[in-house]
Parts: sequence; C-alpha cells; structure tokens
Amino acid sequence: MSQPEQKKKESAIPALLGWGGLALFAVGFAWIVIGQLRASEEWSDRGKEAIDLVKQFQPDGKPETMEDLLKAYSMKVKDKGGYVGEFSWSSVQKDGPEYEVTLLWKEQGRSKTALFRADLEHKDVRPQGDAASLPQRARDGTFDS
Repeated sequence: MSQPEQKKKESAIPALLGWGGLALFAVGFAWIVIGQLRASEEWSDRGKEAIDLVKQFQPDGKPETMEDLLKAYSMKVKDKGGYVGEFSWSSVQKDGPEYEVTLLWKEQGRSKTALFRADLEHKDVRPQGDAASLPQRARDGTFDS
C-alpha cells in the first residue's frame, strides 16, 4: 500500500505582509499628495497679496517702503535729466505660500527687472540678484546712462 501524498501547506503570511505593506504605502502616499494639494490650493490666487507685501517691504530695516523708494527714485532720476518708465508688477506662485514677484520698468530706454521672493505665510521678502542693490540705488538716485 502506498502512502497518500501530503501536500505542503504554504503560509499566507508573506503574501499578507506584501499586500498589506503595499496598501499602507498607497494610503500614505495619497495622504501626502492630498496634503500638498490642499496646501497649494490654500495659497493659490494670492498674487496681489504677494505684490503688496513686496511694495510694503522695508529694505535694510529703514522706514521707507519699497514703493516709497521707487517713487522717490523716479523723481530723482527725472531731476537729473533721466527717464524712468512706469513700474509694472507681476507674481507667480512657486510653492505653497512662496511667490516670485517681478518688477519691470524702463530706464533710459532699457528694460530693467528686479526679482523678489515673497513668503505669505511668514510675511518675509527676499530680494534676488540685482533687486538687492535696488533700494540703495533708489536712495541715491543713481541710474544707468
């Protein structure tokens, strides 16, 4: 008489761990993505607020705002026989409350640009590149000839 063949019983634990881990990863990933979308949506369409934050920015901790400095700059350049065209502001949301604010103007027939980073959450403004020297130029009334 032959012995009946016994089938090896395989454990379901590895499959449960694998599929369970995958399910946990998917839930965690969805949680992170939804959180980022909500944060981005919370700060969207607030470009005007970012521009106003930069206009009210007081460089070097002095009482004059950026807007005041630019008006004075335009007048000083005009008094020296130069010409500064109208200042134009625009903003683009970069990441959540972080906006990139661009200032464009014409000076002696050449287009000029200043770039600022505005953080609406922390009410922080960081001039980028040439924008860092703009407040001093505005105070001095110096322009490119």
